Amino acid sequence: MTAAKDDGGNVVSIGVEMRKPRPASYNPAQALNLIANDRNGTPLSCPSCSGSIERDPLEVPPPPRCQVTLRCTNCGRFAKYIAGAA
Repeated sequence: MTAAKDDGGNVVSIGVEMRKPRPASYNPAQALNLIANDRNGTPLSCPSCSGSIERDPLEVPPPPRCQVTLRCTNCGRFAKYIAGAA
């Protein structure tokens, strides 16, 4: 971080870049549970806030080898998995 003083004597930071915040994701145990429930066709709810889960793609079952994203509509946490894997 580089600092300098402006005309009023106040310290001003120069050249500081803020890191882009990472999207919130579930911890591994929560993600595995959510993915297992999705593969079994069990109704989904967010393990963190009990919000509803949005699924992309909407097809059930999803096409083989496509990426499935499960995202909470309330808190924004997400989990991703590859359909047809393991």
